[in-house]
Amino acid sequence: MGRKVSEANRIREDSDYDDEFVVKQKETEQQIETAKEIIDLVENYINNN
Repeated sequence: MGRKVSEANRIREDSDYDDEFVVKQKETEQQIETAKEIIDLVENYINNN
């Protein structure tokens, strides 16, 4: 999960600072899946603690 979060952060930073950042569909789909995984992990943590 740490690598996925690091990759998401790198993409976010690139999009913030690169004047001509182009979003790729595959990367976007991967980011959406990572976000869903993080949401599931947080929900499970909240429900179990």
